[in-house]
Amino acid sequence: MTSISDFDAPKPPPWMGALVPFLIVLAAAGFYWFLTSDKEKSRINLDSDQEVKLSGKLSNGQTYYIFASEIEVYPTNLENEAWDRGEKGPDIRYRILWKGNAVFESVTKGDSLIADWSGLSIELNWKDLLGKSVSPDDVIKAGRIRFDENATIEIVVQDVDIASDDDVGRKEILLNGLSIGKNVIRLKKSPANAIRRITLRILPIGSNLQDLANIMK
Repeated sequence: MTSISDFDAPKPPPWMGALVPFLIVLAAAGFYWFLTSDKEKSRINLDSDQEVKLSGKLSNGQTYYIFASEIEVYPTNLENEAWDRGEKGPDIRYRILWKGNAVFESVTKGDSLIADWSGLSIELNWKDLLGKSVSPDDVIKAGRIRFDENATIEIVVQDVDIASDDDVGRKEILLNGLSIGKNVIRLKKSPANAIRRITLRILPIGSNLQDLANIMK
């Protein structure tokens, strides 16, 4: 039985190496245009008799994306001790609970007293650049909730460790007190809480990507 070594394997033509960077630049330009194109800047019509507000208080029955764009923790943990051995900061991860169920979990941000998440992210393989369609669900990294009077969400923050995760704190938040866009919640240090500040971003489902990007600024 014969085998083909790496040296004998068919090699891509020379023009392929020059084409890949061009395709990446082309895709980036197309994605930028997609985010910044002029589409209904003030309001989005979901159907003939319903409009989605892009500012102000939340509307009853409307569904929203929600995520924390920034979480700041106190310099010491719940026991007023250093977060990790040495001078390392906590590795922060958070979850959003709605109706007692986790609807979103963030990626972990290492060694951070102030951790931030963009809420917008896209992952493209260069082989998929041509003909790739992008929808809000492909781009938005957030939980989904529906606004009802007196409903709440809960933000649970942890310090992620190899052996076991340590609690940083949790905060139940009344949805009535939130609005579309940026919401800042400040908390006091206590034996049960080491979260100093939570910045929540809320945006209506059904908006176009330009509006979503503007709200996330």
